[in-house]
Amino acid sequence: MDAKGLHVEIKDEVKGQVKAVFSTFNVIDSDKDVTPPGAFEDGAPVLISAYGHTSWQGELPVGKGTIRQTSKEAIFEGQFFMNTDHGKNAFLTVKELSDAGLQEWSFGYDPVDYSFGEFDGQKVRFLNKLKVHEVSPVLLGAGVNTRTLSAKSAGPGIAVRRGRVLAPHDTEVTSRSWDGSKTAAGIADDARPSELRTAYAWVDADGDPEVKSSYRFAHHHGVGGPANVRACLMGIARLNDAKGGIPDADRKGVYEHLAAHLRDADVEVPGLKDAPGGSLKYSEEGHAVLAAVSAFVDRTAEVMALRALKGKGMAPRSADLLGWISDDLGRLKSLLSAPLGDDEPTDEQIASLIARSVAQLNGI
Repeated sequence: MDAKGLHVEIKDEVKGQVKAVFSTFNVIDSDKDVTPPGAFEDGAPVLISAYGHTSWQGELPVGKGTIRQTSKEAIFEGQFFMNTDHGKNAFLTVKELSDAGLQEWSFGYDPVDYSFGEFDGQKVRFLNKLKVHEVSPVLLGAGVNTRTLSAKSAGPGIAVRRGRVLAPHDTEVTSRSWDGSKTAAGIADDARPSELRTAYAWVDADGDPEVKSSYRFAHHHGVGGPANVRACLMGIARLNDAKGGIPDADRKGVYEHLAAHLRDADVEVPGLKDAPGGSLKYSEEGHAVLAAVSAFVDRTAEVMALRALKGKGMAPRSADLLGWISDDLGRLKSLLSAPLGDDEPTDEQIASLIARSVAQLNGI
């Protein structure tokens, strides 16, 4: 489930009916998305969720409504459940905040059809067709030029795909070394969601958008920094070996995000497998190994730091295994530095060497 924002202004405090523009077509919103005309189903029914989309977590819906669209914008016409305490209280809260100019709304949707491209010189995601499930009062929305048209009164009620694929954006691309944990640690803990979205490719819709741990597939050198070729290749390898940790429905979107940066750098883009796992080509296996080694180095740094806090060093067995891995990586380095000739190792020999290193990694 993804979400977009709209700004609400209550104009009539008597009725619990609302009419609001919740999407403006052909503009770039704060998520770097563009919604074209016709993206919504005219006349489609939707719910009004409890505050902050919490009806996805079991809170009772507070109203219902219908979607209408013109050639320029999408409009929500809704009715709060004024005959229930939760519906009436939700409307009164929205009214008070709207009177103060503080209330915004968001709509929860599934991107049925989307694509990536350029709009006004920027890289964006085009939301070509959307399935809207609910609208919800929120603290901060993402829409552009959205507003309430009227609020009137009438006198004296899905399975969730929880993830958001973030749209790619224009940036420099570098192939220098990549340290994912160091990069994440370098991003300020108080970074805003708009800043965090410039460093990652996916965010957990159930997580706090203000917290770095809600984001995955880091591939930029800090907020607004250049994208990293190695990080993008490792990200695609994670998508192909079932270690991405995101819903299957979001794999393609994350893949397209990472692939866009690789194309900008004129780097050959590995394919996305229909399903994670299965056999890998030589280059794909190499990317998977790179991702595994990078993740294991991060994990080793964490373990060593924790043991150091307790006044301990690495356990002897673990130290031995790390030494063995280092030895094999040294053998790989010697293969790469060997002069070309009749004794040059074959792809199969190099692949076999890497596979043994990975097997040792997995055995720790």
